[in-house]
Amino acid sequence: MMNLGDVKSVEFDSATLVKMNAKAQKLLEALNSFGDHHLGDKFNFGVLRFHTTPQVRYFAPIFAGGLSDEWTLALALPLITYQNKISITHDHSNLDYYRRQFSGLSQELDEALNTDLGQATNEILRKKGYRPLSDRNESFWGDAQVAAVYKILEARESTMIYQAVVGLPTGPAYSPEDLGALNIFGRTSWQSTLAYSRRWGASGWSWMPYVSCLLYLPDEIQARVPAGEDDVLPEPSSQEKVHRSLAPTLGFGNNFFYEFKDRWIAGAAYEVTQKGADSFGGSQGGRYDLLARNTASRAARVKAELTYTSVKSYLNKNALLPLMLSLEVSDTIAGMNVERQLVQEVNLMLFF
Repeated sequence: MMNLGDVKSVEFDSATLVKMNAKAQKLLEALNSFGDHHLGDKFNFGVLRFHTTPQVRYFAPIFAGGLSDEWTLALALPLITYQNKISITHDHSNLDYYRRQFSGLSQELDEALNTDLGQATNEILRKKGYRPLSDRNESFWGDAQVAAVYKILEARESTMIYQAVVGLPTGPAYSPEDLGALNIFGRTSWQSTLAYSRRWGASGWSWMPYVSCLLYLPDEIQARVPAGEDDVLPEPSSQEKVHRSLAPTLGFGNNFFYEFKDRWIAGAAYEVTQKGADSFGGSQGGRYDLLARNTASRAARVKAELTYTSVKSYLNKNALLPLMLSLEVSDTIAGMNVERQLVQEVNLMLFF
């Protein structure tokens, strides 16, 4: 894993400047004309870094009911609050040397040597029709989920279930102009999970391995198609309707739980997920393969959980309400093409 600021950083050396700004070629040629030291070729604005501190909070009421002894049906409506502090910095430049040597020779050169890269970046984004990079604080509905759970096996110390979750595209659609958007909603999905639970007698220990597969229904989105590998900010004219096929995500995990004093359950888990590369296509012959760059991923996560339950106490008439209250903390410890996600989740379940 890498820091997102490093992944999205851009080094503005002479070659990059020429690609980003046509006027830069004249500036570099003028600097190269001073003696035989190739000052233009050595010109470097430094590394432009994008620093982000995203926070995603969600409140998801879940309405679940048992249809029979084997079947349970549930509906979840997540409300998402997305906050992100975004800043742009640049470092490791040799501008001070050039300012000392060439300051005052011309107004145009002075303006170039004193360019604010952060401000200039947002100006370039504005001219190309992108939303400027700025702090975010917004709330919206995510993709609704309908879940069905079927109990395959139930014995004294063993249980096996199958769970199917259908994701409905009720969240925001993909936005090609917003570089700070999450762009993970507005999808139709189907996730299948097969889980087995085994209790070890009266020891209080239980083990629950599971496997899962997440599939997405192919769809169409509006996207800007890069003209080439160096086209990091495609022009508005490159936007078109693109056929998108998201690759499946396979997962495997192990959960261990220990129950003590009939009211407390402690748990720990380890999960590995693997996703293939997405595919894109269109009708205008563009470089649709570039939209799929870095979309294959894998991740390893660990989780700790603590649950308070009053279900047994309620059945023994020692509690007022049957409920379960749990705190889960998970972290990404390894991966490829994934951002580190530190997740804190509080779950409250009331039984009627």
